[in-house]
Amino acid sequence: MGLCCACRSQILAVPEPICDICGKPVGAPGICIECRMRRPSFDRMVSAGVFDGLLKDIIHSFKYNNATVFKKPLAGLVFDLLIRKDIHADMITFVPLHWTRMMSRGYNQAALIGRELSGYMGIDMRYNAIRKVRRTPSQVGLKRSERRGNLRGAFVSDKVKGKDVLVVDDVITTAQTAQEVSASLKRAGAAQVIFTSIGRIIG
Repeated sequence: MGLCCACRSQILAVPEPICDICGKPVGAPGICIECRMRRPSFDRMVSAGVFDGLLKDIIHSFKYNNATVFKKPLAGLVFDLLIRKDIHADMITFVPLHWTRMMSRGYNQAALIGRELSGYMGIDMRYNAIRKVRRTPSQVGLKRSERRGNLRGAFVSDKVKGKDVLVVDDVITTAQTAQEVSASLKRAGAAQVIFTSIGRIIG
């Protein structure tokens, strides 16, 4: 299953130019002031589209209503983005769920996309590179400061030393999850961490 041209035309790209590191829309090409003042733990972040309209509906159906049929077309959107941005990596992994949430949901949407993306790119998919070792409340509805504390120390990484790691997530909101996951990968010796998502909340 793929997305037809009419559907693709309804998915808005993240407005350019974007920050070379965090991927947020900025006024001029380069690195945004926020990243200059406090460099993130990840090295680069890109998203396939704005989390709104049709893309938001698809992601919600995929994530909460078992619409796993969308895994291939969504991975295709990410693959097209990575090709355009000339992004490469040694391995692909994903933002993990705590085992209790994995049991209740039955699947990890980021892992499904990562597996499809691995096939598109011909890069190994690693399922054990990152583990979520502490159960946390949902990030939805939390303030930025609350999100930071909620996830601190929740992730542990392994078997990534010297590797350029591409991490897949569904939606980027404040990038706090990306910060914590990337920090765990860097502590484990990752050379570079590139975060990619299907959607990104703008504004």
